[in-house]
Amino acid sequence: MFPPAARLHNPAEFKLVFAEGRRLKRSPLGLSYRLNAMPHPRLGLAIAKKAVADAHDRNRIKRLIREDFRHNRARLPAVDLVFFAHSGLADLSNDAIRALLADIWTLVIERCARSSSAPSAPTSAG
Repeated sequence: MFPPAARLHNPAEFKLVFAEGRRLKRSPLGLSYRLNAMPHPRLGLAIAKKAVADAHDRNRIKRLIREDFRHNRARLPAVDLVFFAHSGLADLSNDAIRALLADIWTLVIERCARSSSAPSAPTSAG
């Protein structure tokens, strides 16, 4: 399932991820992500017509990303994710897209774990 709680819904949520999030690019697929205050990850898709012209290719790509997100959701930290496309994504096979996604999930998990386990700044006991 892909419940509403696992999705980004409004433009403000997307803007927040793009404005405050980190970027990750595995050409031709890109991701912007940021930690959230919820107990679970959420997914947003911004697959533009300019990057993927044919509707059936856009739908195929979005379906693959949603499916892969559902399978990896339990492994992911509490993070908001927004995927975006660059030209050439429609030319990739389903298996190639899944391989990109596997690489992206691993990097997001590693980077979020690294940033959450980073030592906090020392406080002055004044």
